[in-house]
Amino acid sequence: MFISEVFAADATNNVSASVASFIPLILIFVVFYFLIIRPNHKKLKEHRRMIDQIKRGDTVITSSGIIGEVNKVDEVNAQLILEIAPKIEIKILKSAISEILNKEIQKPVAKSIEKSKVEKNGKKNKLEESKKDKNAS
Repeated sequence: MFISEVFAADATNNVSASVASFIPLILIFVVFYFLIIRPNHKKLKEHRRMIDQIKRGDTVITSSGIIGEVNKVDEVNAQLILEIAPKIEIKILKSAISEILNKEIQKPVAKSIEKSKVEKNGKKNKLEESKKDKNAS
């Protein structure tokens, strides 16, 4: 009778020990999910959305570094015809697009450049005024 109780107690300890040994593995998987898998899925989803929005006339950069303007979008075959120079066209896959350079994206950049020029001019004017005040006194 005493021996069967020992075996029963030993069996319950083995089960709890095996469950406790899986807890670190589960925690490692959770950390990998939130640090690696989830951000990668978000990035891929955003890239797919960007590729689906490509239209004729967009300026794009391919993953190989070629910059060109989209002349035709073939949705069926997931291909684009890019004009990389006057009258020179190449056919590429939509998945080879790494970035879209639209005029809409470039406008805020131009505005920020103009704004920085205005700020620099304003600073120059303030410096000139302060020099005049020092010379006047």
